[in-house]
Amino acid sequence: MDYLQIALVVLVVIAVWAVVEVALTMRTARRSIDKLTTSAAEVIDQAQPIVSKLDGIVDELEPAVKQAAPLLEKAEVSLDSANVSLERVNGILEDVSSVSGTASTVTGAVNRAAESAVSGVASVVSRLKGGQAAGRVARLEEGESLEVPEQPRPEQAPPRYVEYGAATTEPEKTADDAEEK
Repeated sequence: MDYLQIALVVLVVIAVWAVVEVALTMRTARRSIDKLTTSAAEVIDQAQPIVSKLDGIVDELEPAVKQAAPLLEKAEVSLDSANVSLERVNGILEDVSSVSGTASTVTGAVNRAAESAVSGVASVVSRLKGGQAAGRVARLEEGESLEVPEQPRPEQAPPRYVEYGAATTEPEKTADDAEEK
């Protein structure tokens, strides 16, 4: 046999082997594709109820989504109104602060006028009494107050406690009980 014939026989054997290998691969591929198709069908069957429930949920949420925009607009209007109200309150508090400052100034002026009047009255009283009270004239400086001598306090009686009589075991009879008998 010649080299050419041997090479042809080897090529034929390799070709037969390749055809058999392709046939086995196709068979295995067919089984794998069948298994894959079966698995995909099972997943689709399991997912179908979930998809239908999600579809129902979306249908139920659609009216709420349509109402969300007006609610957001109303919330924005409410926030704007609250901001305006807070600005008004701030203005009122500023007015109250200025009125309080004015009242404080007026109170100080009234206190000074009262102290001046008390000092004047004290000097008039000392003049009326003559020279006796000249050393005891009350002069009020700013920030001082008129001191009145303390009067001796009478002795206080010790606290007394209320004493209750012994409790009776029989309830008291009322006028209604007397009428029934």
